[in-house]
Amino acid sequence: MENYKKIFLIIVILVIGIIIVLFSLLMLRKQTVIKEENPPTLAFQATEKLSSKALFFQIEDMVKTYFNYETDNNMEKSAISPSGEIQLKNNANNVFVAKQMYVLDKINNITVFIEGLARGRNSQEECYLVMNLDYTNNTYEMIASSKQEFENAKNNNINEEYRQNNSIKVNAYNEIQQKKISDLQVIKRYFDDYKFKAINQPQEAFALLDTTYKKEKFHNNLEQYKTYIQNNLETLQDANIVKHGVKQEGEIIRYTFVDNYNHQYELKETGIYEYTITLDNHTVLSTEQQKQYAGLTNEQKATSNVEKVMKLINQKDYQTVYGYLNTEFKNKNFPTVEAFTNYMNETFFENNIIGRMSIKTEGNIYLITVPYKESLSIAAEEEEKTFIVKLGEGTNFELSFEM
Repeated sequence: MENYKKIFLIIVILVIGIIIVLFSLLMLRKQTVIKEENPPTLAFQATEKLSSKALFFQIEDMVKTYFNYETDNNMEKSAISPSGEIQLKNNANNVFVAKQMYVLDKINNITVFIEGLARGRNSQEECYLVMNLDYTNNTYEMIASSKQEFENAKNNNINEEYRQNNSIKVNAYNEIQQKKISDLQVIKRYFDDYKFKAINQPQEAFALLDTTYKKEKFHNNLEQYKTYIQNNLETLQDANIVKHGVKQEGEIIRYTFVDNYNHQYELKETGIYEYTITLDNHTVLSTEQQKQYAGLTNEQKATSNVEKVMKLINQKDYQTVYGYLNTEFKNKNFPTVEAFTNYMNETFFENNIIGRMSIKTEGNIYLITVPYKESLSIAAEEEEKTFIVKLGEGTNFELSFEM
């Protein structure tokens, strides 16, 4: 009798288990049917500022490719923009530069609302575009847009057609261009952006300067900065990056680079096309640089200060050099910055190539002779100047020179 009860109990448990399994499968099937019959709506999806640097610059390059196609043969442009050819305003030679993008991320594709600039050598105009990217077919298309449409997209007020997950057919020109961007290419874009603003929009370029650097270098004076740019206009226009380095510090990326005039820059990126810049590495010394300076011998300190002065001379930053002059020497020979500037322009070349320096010591005074010439050519004219350096506390020093 006892055995029958055990068997009965086991059967009951099995039946209950089977019922639970069947019920679970039924509910799962019901949920699947509901999901298939009622696909998720896209109405809740909002546009977001595009934060992927790789995608941002990929899209910027695709737009540049479009505008690089010849205007008299618009077959390529028609393949990418079937709704009508898009042209940059005024100048066919303008270059497209993106400012910011907002993206609507859908199931199989995305729509990107683009605010950019049609930038020429000395002028620029705003340019607004919409780009649809179909990742199923690996294709894209471009549509002309407006400032109002872009502003609406930032606030997620967009036309319903953009929320649709439309398919874009493949043709010979509209495949998404997959390519990586190097650190050097990123630096070049930012440096080109800075150079354009420095030459054409100095107030905007001035705002890009690192706060501490701007105070130390230009005393927060826009007019001093404008004078500096005017004095260095030719070298700034011709400057190219010859060496660079990258360092990640949390969410900040520091790019250091040197141009073909041996000017050293640091660019601190906080977002895409969001950065601050310093134009040399000697106006504001880092803690590491101060430690390195403190570890030098007095002769090495004096020599490094003259090297710094020669860099300032090459940058036509005579105001800063004037500030280093010994007071008695300055009052006797150069009572004004203008008098000092005239003398320096008459004494030094446009760009000075420094040779091997020699040093003599007279008590706590260091006499450093600097040979310099205009170019690396053997036939180039060579001059020399002897600087007199007196070291002060910390990194301070006084300067004079033989007249």
